[in-house]
Amino acid sequence: MLLIVNTTPQDHLEIIIANKRDGFKVKKVLGRYNQAEKLMPAIDKFFGAQKIKLEKFRGIGVVSGPGGFTAVRIGVAVANALAFASSLPVAAIKADEFKNNDELVAKLWEKIRRTPSGKIVMPYYDREPNITKPRIKN
Repeated sequence: MLLIVNTTPQDHLEIIIANKRDGFKVKKVLGRYNQAEKLMPAIDKFFGAQKIKLEKFRGIGVVSGPGGFTAVRIGVAVANALAFASSLPVAAIKADEFKNNDELVAKLWEKIRRTPSGKIVMPYYDREPNITKPRIKN
């Protein structure tokens, strides 16, 4: 099985559990700009509902960007941490490299097959961060 995390959409996040034989199941969690608070509880709840443990997976995939700065950072950090904790390979794909979840799953299966465990993935930001200057109080 393959766990895929996608926090790049602005208004939701997606968790996908893919199995080579049975296809995949998608958990979509609505929420704008709060993927950080919702990701881990959603993974835990999805695993419980499917009666699956992390030990059953062969790898972890993540959509590494572009997207919201914090959402992308959290998605990649969670994928790296879960992969490290379970000694699984982790692979990343950019949002513009696939058109739908079928293509996402197929491409990440191929990447995981060629990726050794112990590596990490990096987030992809398509532009410099938009950080505002502090206001000067008079």
